[in-house]
Amino acid sequence: MRPSPALVRRHRAWQSGALIRFDCLPAAHLAGRAFMKIRCIHFYRPHSVLPVVMLAIIPSCADGACVLSSSASSGVQVCDSGISGSFIGLSGDHMLVFPAGGTGIVSGDITYGTGMDNVDLQSGRVLGNISQGAGVDQFTLSAGEISGDLSQGDDPDDFVMTGGTLGSLAQGDGQDTFLMTGGTITRAFEDGDQAVMTGGSIGRVDMKLDNNVFDMSGGTVINNLVTGFGRDTIRLSGGIVGGNVSVSGGDDQISLSAGEIRGEVRASAGNDTFNWLTGGYVRNSVLMAEGNDTARLYNLSEYYLSANPLLDGGPGKDVLTFDNTVSSQPGRYANWETVNVSNGSQLGLTGTLVLGDSLTDTGVLNIDSSSRLISTSGSVVPFSAGFLASMQNAGTLDLSDAGTSTAGTLTVTGNYTGQNGRLLLLSALGDDASASDRLVVAQGRISGSTRMIVRNSGGLGALTRGNGIEVVQAINGATSDNTAFSLQNPLSAGAYQYYLFKGGATAGSENSWFLRSAVIAPPTPVPP
Repeated sequence: MRPSPALVRRHRAWQSGALIRFDCLPAAHLAGRAFMKIRCIHFYRPHSVLPVVMLAIIPSCADGACVLSSSASSGVQVCDSGISGSFIGLSGDHMLVFPAGGTGIVSGDITYGTGMDNVDLQSGRVLGNISQGAGVDQFTLSAGEISGDLSQGDDPDDFVMTGGTLGSLAQGDGQDTFLMTGGTITRAFEDGDQAVMTGGSIGRVDMKLDNNVFDMSGGTVINNLVTGFGRDTIRLSGGIVGGNVSVSGGDDQISLSAGEIRGEVRASAGNDTFNWLTGGYVRNSVLMAEGNDTARLYNLSEYYLSANPLLDGGPGKDVLTFDNTVSSQPGRYANWETVNVSNGSQLGLTGTLVLGDSLTDTGVLNIDSSSRLISTSGSVVPFSAGFLASMQNAGTLDLSDAGTSTAGTLTVTGNYTGQNGRLLLLSALGDDASASDRLVVAQGRISGSTRMIVRNSGGLGALTRGNGIEVVQAINGATSDNTAFSLQNPLSAGAYQYYLFKGGATAGSENSWFLRSAVIAPPTPVPP
């Protein structure tokens, strides 16, 4: 009889530091007699270009049968059709292959011991659990189904999933690696260390102890994504987490640049970092918790930010930085000691920005030279009464509401320091009762240098006979340096020129700032 056509199947295993590729040819039949399977084994040593090729004659089961032998101390077994019971291989190094297109079934558990074991599931079904035991193990799942749980033991293990279905995965101790591009882990992935997910679906993730990394660019975690103690890193650049993203105690990093977190972000104790970069959505609170935490919002707008109701720094000395970001909901940002508005950012205050927390009591708001703070009725206050917040303005403080209203205000309960920044106001230039935008400073000190730019909003001009038009109001004991403000633009309406003065004629107005008018002197006639 002529030999049956050879179907070449390639499989990989790690053994003794070398990558092995098995080219498996089904048994040939000649003159009615079954021969052994011939395996051409290619050893790929790390950092070696050329393989070492060996021919091995390995006893073969009948082609198409799935009969796993628990008596085998090591070697390769193939399950491509039929049904086998449970398998136990407690010694030696084993490889089990379910080849592509197969229909083999293992009706019970598969249990390995301390060797370096490799399972490659490209088809078929395992109805029980798989335990790879101690040792450096590898598991590859590209098709087929495992109804039970996979446990990889306590040494460094590798798991790759491109398709198929698995009940749950526990990688155990050791620095394990995980790659998922497709398929479904129905219940849980636990004990991982270095994980990459680009597709597929997992019920929940709990990476537990060690310094974990979970890098997600696609796919879905249906429920929670949790890492354990240590310095953990979670990067989400795509995909969906349906529950909470949590890191436990330690100095951890969470980054979001695309995708969606539908639950909360919980950073727990430690000096943690949250980077929200360019895109993605958090549809619940971000809770940084105890520690000196940092958060950076880069290249974002309310299109992304509006889904997030709360970004909470928690107890500690925390820093929030707006980096090329536009935001307009100050109530979203709680318990931050330092808030930086930087790199062309714009922060709109339509409500109250509270600085500090119950441990630190207060904080500071910094606006750099490229950025802008816009307020129509906003305020900056300390967390605890009796303390002073601080605002340092090197950029632009705009109270003019894009030139549409003369009722804009910003109230700072604490210290205001100009760092050669600008204050933009809109005033209806007339007499003392004229409407104007106004900066209000309570209790603290007005210092530094701020350039004031005032635009007229339909005022016809009039003589001011008292304090003038108030543009900076110092209240509740606030004081002002004499050089805190300077008027940058010539200001006139009708026959009147307006000038900026510190102090008024009435009691309590000594540290406030006013616009007062004078009649523009007519030009001196030129003699004929």
